[in-house]
Amino acid sequence: MFKSNKPEPIHVLNIGTKILIKDVMDTYLRSLGEVKTFYASKMTTAVETFRDKKPNIIFCEQSFPEGSALEFIQSIGGLPASGNHYFVLAAEENSEALVALASEKGMDEILVKPFSTENIHQIVERFREKKENLQQEWVTDLRAARKSFEEKRFQEAEELFSAASKKYEKNSRVQLEVAEFFVQRGLLNLAKPILDWILSESPENVAAMQLLGTVYKKANKLKEASDWLHKATALSSLNSLRQAELAEIFVLMAEEQIVQALKLENENSTLILSRARFQMLRKDYVATVTYLDAKRPYLSEAAKKESEILSAICKKLGGIK
Repeated sequence: MFKSNKPEPIHVLNIGTKILIKDVMDTYLRSLGEVKTFYASKMTTAVETFRDKKPNIIFCEQSFPEGSALEFIQSIGGLPASGNHYFVLAAEENSEALVALASEKGMDEILVKPFSTENIHQIVERFREKKENLQQEWVTDLRAARKSFEEKRFQEAEELFSAASKKYEKNSRVQLEVAEFFVQRGLLNLAKPILDWILSESPENVAAMQLLGTVYKKANKLKEASDWLHKATALSSLNSLRQAELAEIFVLMAEEQIVQALKLENENSTLILSRARFQMLRKDYVATVTYLDAKRPYLSEAAKKESEILSAICKKLGGIK
């Protein structure tokens, strides 16, 4: 059967409307020749299009209706070093903080307006160079492991990631991807030594700091988790998802202190209501209602009224009848 030597068209996904104006991008992208372009203005459409069309190059604005580049990256499972996508962050202006964020999240480059046809052509060339550079054995091994994970063959995925970790023990890109898999699977005892090694080799690796903070959080070592996430924030300050994680850790730490205080004074209305509020902040609506029901006999009359209000809010937010 005759096979054409004509190259496959490049698939490009544009996410946003403020910088990546459709008419302008169409003009630029048509100048490339065989290119299939897709547009998404909202998060749900962006994720669906990504999964359906499997774009090679993604242009994504820093923020757009119903989402952001950070949330999009999180929704698609990240941008691993072995991935075959070329991710371009479209921004109003560049800064050291934005460069740090791009490096942390595995973005390939930042496109700052105003830009030209030539800028788009250069991006496509760099995508092709990256594609050539990713023909290495370690990439193939990690992609096989990720495929097993995505297809929910978890035991096989664990074996393949573990094998890659041993085979490429001095490759920090491999080790970071392996550690991320272990964290996702809750294999904290396997992830931590890998992250410790990465940070010994590269003390300012923000992605490794972030993962180590998550490891400590999952292990309920909240002070250590907070310390590592603060270190990551000092180097990369624009990660709003990390700020949200830090806020959650502060809530957990405060609740932990209240729990300790309740052991000494278990009928204190103020402490009981404080713990209930922290549970509600964590969206543990069922647990909050159950807790207040159990503690109501120990509450003062004024506290009972407030507990009824809190229970009503939790029932509404949690769809509890």
